[in-house]
Amino acid sequence: MVTHFYHIFMLHNRYQYAGGEDTSTHAEIAMLKQANHQVTYLEEQNDSIKNFSKSEKIELFFSTTWNQKQYQKIKTLLQEIKPDIVHIQNFFPLLSPSIPAAAKSLNIPTIQHLRNFRLGCLNGYLYRDNQICTDCINTNPWRGVIHRCYRNSFGASLAVWNMITFNRFRKTWLTDVDAFITPSQFAAQKLIQIGIPESRLYVKPNLTSDPLLDQPIPELPDIPTFVFIGRLSPEKGVMILLEAWKKLNQPEWQLIIVGEGPQRHILENFTKEYQLKNIVFYGYQSSDQVINTIKKSTAILVPSQWHEIFGRVVIEAYSCGRCVIASKFGALPEIVEESKTGFIITTNDISDWMEKIKWCANNSLQLKNIGKHSRQIYLEKYSPTTNYQQLNEIYDKVIN
Repeated sequence: MVTHFYHIFMLHNRYQYAGGEDTSTHAEIAMLKQANHQVTYLEEQNDSIKNFSKSEKIELFFSTTWNQKQYQKIKTLLQEIKPDIVHIQNFFPLLSPSIPAAAKSLNIPTIQHLRNFRLGCLNGYLYRDNQICTDCINTNPWRGVIHRCYRNSFGASLAVWNMITFNRFRKTWLTDVDAFITPSQFAAQKLIQIGIPESRLYVKPNLTSDPLLDQPIPELPDIPTFVFIGRLSPEKGVMILLEAWKKLNQPEWQLIIVGEGPQRHILENFTKEYQLKNIVFYGYQSSDQVINTIKKSTAILVPSQWHEIFGRVVIEAYSCGRCVIASKFGALPEIVEESKTGFIITTNDISDWMEKIKWCANNSLQLKNIGKHSRQIYLEKYSPTTNYQQLNEIYDKVIN
């Protein structure tokens, strides 16, 4: 098989709270560079919006739909660096959908990565009022404006609705983007319903580096230690874990919460109210710190209440030879093999969470076997070698 070495122009708009999209983006850049591809990277950060003047925020309302300044900036840069392909990880809201058009004007092929449902759902989650919502699937998402689905703001929701509606009318996704990448079959089916052309949609899992290489799977901790890693917001379901943990009443066990988000103070107040002193909030951790935390865990808990597009933390757990207990939402049942790599909780039944957590705490021998199988699945399906082959094949098809 002939390997072509490309010059890739990668763009990414970071959110205010660091998340899986940021980690996956930087992991892919490192992977491509290691494979001798040239990568030029451009990043915008949403943190900068906090310092915007009133006039700049008004301008953002319109530029979210189509940012002409970014169009000109990117077109000029593309003329200078002459990449083989443009790979957009996330354009919202500072880059805008004008970027593919800039590349198209110069006949440079473009890939749009889709790690949420923003092209058909204002908040990107298919989640509203603490439950799954598909009201805007396969239709105009005007209901999201009425319900203030983006940041609970009518104005902000209107801006996102305008972005979606204008670019559908303009056929931006049909005419300017040559291919789309999403990390799961579940996400692909939802995106097809939203209107992404199936013929240009590729499924490639998110990338996580191998933290063990030739090292053995870490031993399980002597004290049962369970870990949640993710954004602290309602759709991630952390409150379900706290309810289950309270009822478990196992003061010697430990629950570690890794991540930041708008719900953190509510969760911390809950632990104080019920004196759950064996719950520890680590806050934000770097990728290396996250892996070290996983290595010291008994199992990883993923109680999501929304349609997870992938579940990066599941693969990180597999890479360390760890069991995963996850909710039956989104792509999680697609990547968690029942009783082989972990367990799927079929409902939000607190007793089911308690039962599976207890089982992991009390069956170390079986848990080790699950860990071995999880590690093998990671090597077969999700290793950097496999991921690189998948991404490079997509680049080959799009460029050629």
